[in-house]
Amino acid sequence: MMMLYAQLTVFYLLASYASGSAKSAGPACTYTVTPNGTCPGSVGVICHTLDFYIQNASVYFLSNSTFCFLPGVHPMSSGRFNVENLSTVTFVGLGTFNQMSVEHKVITFNFTVSFNEDRNVTFLEPTAVIRCDNSSGFLFNNITSLSLINLTIANCGANVSETLSYIQKTSPIISISLVHNVAVLMINVTNLVIETTSIQNSTGYGLMGINILGQSQITGSSFVGNNQFVKSNLQLYDQTFTYCNDGSYYIAPRFYVNDAVHELYAGGNAVFIYDELSNYSTEPVLNLSSCLFALGVDGSILLGIEQKQIYFNPKFKSMGTGLGILMLHNFDTVHINVANTVLYRNQAFYGGNLNFQVNQMSSDIIVSNVTSFRAISLIGGGLYYFINPTPYPTLGNDPDSLTLTNSTFSSDYNYDYFGIDIDMSNQVRMNTVVLIEQCVLYGNVVLQSSSLSISMDNPVTVINSVFITTGCYGGIGTYQTKNVYKNCSFDRTNIYSSESYIDFIDSSISNSLLSAFELYYSHLRLAGNVSLINNTAASNGGALDLHNSDVTFQAPLYSKFINNSAVSSGGAIYTFTKGGNGECVFQYNDTNGTLENPGVHLYFEGNYAKVAGNVLYGGDVDRCSFDCTLVPQYSAKCPSMITVFNKTATFINSGNPSAVISSAPQSVCSCTNYSVDCSSSTGAGQIVYPGQTINIPIITVGQLNGISPDAILSYTCEVGSTLNSLFNCTTPVVSGNQQQTQQYCTNYVYEVIEKDYIHTFAIVLVPKTAYFNFFGGTLKYAALVTVLPCPFGFIWNSTSYSCTCAPLLQKFDVLCDINKQVVTTSGTLWVGNTSSGDLAAHDHCPYDYCNTSFITFRFSDQDEQCAHNRSGILCGGCKPNLSAIFGSAQCKPCTYHYIWLLIPILLMGTVLMALIFLLNCTVSVGTINGLILFVNIVRPGVINLLPTNNQNGFEKFLVVFVDWMNLDLGIETCFYDGMDTYAKTWLELLFPVYLLAMVAAIIIGSRWSSKLAWISKRNAVPVLATLILLSYTTLFQTTVTIFSFTRLDTDNSADDNPPVWLADGNIVYAQGRHAYLFIAGLVVMAVFIIPYTSLLLVAPLLQAKSHLKLCQWVNRLKPFIDAYQAPFKDRYRYWPGIHLVLRVMLYLPFTTNLTNDISINLLAIILVLSFYFGMINILSVYKNWFLNLLETFFLVNMIFLSAAILYNLVTTQSFNWNIVTASILSALLVSVVVVLCHLYILFKHNQRFNTIALEFETRIMGKVNRPNTVVAYSDLNRESDNNINAVEEKLEVSMADFYGSTDSREPLMEDN
Repeated sequence: MMMLYAQLTVFYLLASYASGSAKSAGPACTYTVTPNGTCPGSVGVICHTLDFYIQNASVYFLSNSTFCFLPGVHPMSSGRFNVENLSTVTFVGLGTFNQMSVEHKVITFNFTVSFNEDRNVTFLEPTAVIRCDNSSGFLFNNITSLSLINLTIANCGANVSETLSYIQKTSPIISISLVHNVAVLMINVTNLVIETTSIQNSTGYGLMGINILGQSQITGSSFVGNNQFVKSNLQLYDQTFTYCNDGSYYIAPRFYVNDAVHELYAGGNAVFIYDELSNYSTEPVLNLSSCLFALGVDGSILLGIEQKQIYFNPKFKSMGTGLGILMLHNFDTVHINVANTVLYRNQAFYGGNLNFQVNQMSSDIIVSNVTSFRAISLIGGGLYYFINPTPYPTLGNDPDSLTLTNSTFSSDYNYDYFGIDIDMSNQVRMNTVVLIEQCVLYGNVVLQSSSLSISMDNPVTVINSVFITTGCYGGIGTYQTKNVYKNCSFDRTNIYSSESYIDFIDSSISNSLLSAFELYYSHLRLAGNVSLINNTAASNGGALDLHNSDVTFQAPLYSKFINNSAVSSGGAIYTFTKGGNGECVFQYNDTNGTLENPGVHLYFEGNYAKVAGNVLYGGDVDRCSFDCTLVPQYSAKCPSMITVFNKTATFINSGNPSAVISSAPQSVCSCTNYSVDCSSSTGAGQIVYPGQTINIPIITVGQLNGISPDAILSYTCEVGSTLNSLFNCTTPVVSGNQQQTQQYCTNYVYEVIEKDYIHTFAIVLVPKTAYFNFFGGTLKYAALVTVLPCPFGFIWNSTSYSCTCAPLLQKFDVLCDINKQVVTTSGTLWVGNTSSGDLAAHDHCPYDYCNTSFITFRFSDQDEQCAHNRSGILCGGCKPNLSAIFGSAQCKPCTYHYIWLLIPILLMGTVLMALIFLLNCTVSVGTINGLILFVNIVRPGVINLLPTNNQNGFEKFLVVFVDWMNLDLGIETCFYDGMDTYAKTWLELLFPVYLLAMVAAIIIGSRWSSKLAWISKRNAVPVLATLILLSYTTLFQTTVTIFSFTRLDTDNSADDNPPVWLADGNIVYAQGRHAYLFIAGLVVMAVFIIPYTSLLLVAPLLQAKSHLKLCQWVNRLKPFIDAYQAPFKDRYRYWPGIHLVLRVMLYLPFTTNLTNDISINLLAIILVLSFYFGMINILSVYKNWFLNLLETFFLVNMIFLSAAILYNLVTTQSFNWNIVTASILSALLVSVVVVLCHLYILFKHNQRFNTIALEFETRIMGKVNRPNTVVAYSDLNRESDNNINAVEEKLEVSMADFYGSTDSREPLMEDN
């Protein structure tokens, strides 16, 4: 690809002319023009200023005059100066040249593009400068042999509107009346020479030539920044980035116009107008070479602030601001040669850089070695060539011709259409010829159409040219054209042609972002080596976009379609034929090839279409009529078009085979993620419920079953004996939004709106395009659907004709989804079916039995709403092969080997009882009363209601400590396989009863055994009292659990559903096996809970009345009652009963936890214990201050624990086990201190302990075995029991010293 660099080109060309001028002899000056009145000293030379000569024009401006301008600035302020009716007039500068940069010489518009090219355009500026006052200028009229050499003409622009008023004829494109100012106006000038001259920064046009005749030439000259007045009224606003599809961008300036200053008129760098040439005998020739046309601005194009983009003023029809050639009237041929020239950043409505317009005149235009870039135009920024279709009387035989050779057109910004626009459409004569040879067209920004547009009915020949787009859009467009392209490469082609062929030979099109070719009503022939590479279509046809056009593959042909893409259809080729005549869009002209060895080779690689047809869309290749007359060897047995196409085409990386070739959608097929099946028109039957949405996997296909997405129309039919006997069909709804298929298998979603009885119907699907175009012949696709009555938990809604939630479920705001036959619940709600098959619901699932988050499940798998592997009604049971465990609501695997755990558990009860005996840690002492209250409340009130899934080992140990203090196992275990909640409840009753039975047996046994009586005579009753208090919590909770029941809400209208046990909803309450448990609970309640609680609460009152015969039985219980009342002051001996009432107040909500709200339970603890805390500190109920302090500590601990957890839950909605750990650990540490105190008291008098131990061994073991003591049993036997009692009395006195005196001692059990 040719890359021409403007800076090097312009500078080299101008420098070569300057060098040539320096070597030649100086001109023969008739007059010398001085810039400041100072003249050379040569005698006889006439020397004046320019204004002097102008003021005396009749004297000095004569034929055969040469004006030599000395270096410097020659001011001109005398308005328009007319030079008329002369011959051989020469203006020549005698100075040198300054190298100037376009960017710094004139106002910069900051319009840049992101190409890595050197665009620092420079030129040579003569030092002999004619500088005007923006209202002065030159008019050369009727001059023969006019020369302007080595001059700079700047800031000129005289008003010439009156002079141009005689040109009244107006083309469709230009209105001469809009031209008001021109720096240099030439009319009827013959043999014009402009050499190494620079015309700059003019108001209006820099140079306008009307009827420049003879052999005229402009060489080595620059025209820069003309129509400066317009630019001086444009103020820079900011810049906007225009991003392209490929990620590149262009920086377009934003300006606003100070319209109040002056009206804007037409203008630019240079324009030549030819009009009424019939009176001239010779055809005019204008040669322009080695020139620069840069930064011309026309009044037709503004950069507006409101639109924030380029704005084109519709009242201006520009003549071009770079170089414009207008041939208006007359029939002779005008010859224009533009060579070795650079056109840069000229801005106009049409043809910013080059503008050629032919009205009623023949033209011969040659453009060679031209570099055009960064023009800004609405249409044809780089080049605009227009032939007016208006007919005229005499056509003549001379053709119009345009030749572009060795030229570059790049980086032009075209707001609307075409970087190069060649418009010769609808001409009367048919002999216009366009030749484009060895040209480069690349990087042009075209917002809506092609980079090159050709509209004509005449041949166009393009040879060895390169057209590559690196801009936003671009390409080649031809309209109604007969064209020949040879050895060329384009970036896009738009073609409109009626009858003529377009020959595209040895050419390539690449990197277009708006299709490579776009043909309308055209015939395209491809021949030679053709490449269409990396082209992108904003709609259809990345390489070829054919509209009612056809393509002939002319052998020999090797055509490559590589990496073309389309946003819509036809990644490589898109065809559209309205109506269609049955003939193939593609034909082959291959006189020598065969099917096995064709002369046509089509290579497709990496083409892609977002919608359909990665390689080809349309063309009816599966059924069109192939013209075998163009392929004689096929005539004997003419193959199908698709056969020939497949034999000549190679597909590489073209995607799924079903996506290679397609067309407009024709039918619907079934599919999977991996395959398309069009062999059957019937889909697999589906069984559904009313209101259910079904998914029908389908795909729409075009020709050759190629994937072709489309909207789907559907209608339903009743089904007869076979699928073909459909009747009572509905009418498809063709308006509104239909479901759309994709390039992959998609589901057609259909909602079944039917009645709920068993019946079958068919859903018929058809592509919307096929339905409108050829519905009768399209393949219809039918899916059979069988409707069933609504499933369990759903009811048919006669309004919506669908299955919705049953009324019972609606009552509890359950979400129902008939599509999946699932329901969604949340919180503590449980729904399911009962053993009788009724639908049931309950809004308070037992705590930790159900998942409280949103749960979606089927009724066939309703256990999904259960937590911890639970199952059944209210999640009361365990799943198969799982067992209920102690310590939590979980269900886990279990075996019968776990039954052996009963042995260590029973031994642990014995150990606990022994420790209490030994350490005397009983309720009668009072040191453990606060601890027992703490563990009794914390376990059910806090720990039971908190999650256990994030506990570490130490936290679990602390919880086990609390459980043990409540006579609970404290570990998650079971005893045998299949253990359920029922058996677990029985075992929870037995362990406390076991301990109580042991103590009771010791007390009773002591009546018959002196040894046992000796052991238990001092603290058997206090130990019993302590164990009873410890067991109270477990027995009370278990009893409440036994008595807890609920009724399920059901959809059974009889409403006779029996209550169920709350702990296990699978068990009917107080019936069957639960009846035995219910009776056991009654026994515990009647024998233990109620009497025990009542006795301790009213004991002081009963004791006060014990002298009455009715209350004398209380005296027999005095040792037992005194064990509880011993630590308290006399007036508060009812306080143990208050303890029990306090527990009952908190146990009931904790045990049932009906609200399932931890916050309410915690708040209850805080309020109740705070009141109790105030009472115990105000009243000081204990005899010893230390016991008051100890119980206060445990109360404060519980209040703090509850408050901290409540605050944590309210603020963070989460739970932190560290709070519980700190609370229990502090309670444990205090308990350890209390035990150590008991040990200290026990061992502080060693001798006394030894005496007691010795007596213990004597009485119990029957012997003494102490090495250092020789005491016979007979000696000890001589000691009376009173001696031992005396020792114990002394030990008791020592303990009293610590705990305080007691009014009621711990009496022994009496024999009677």
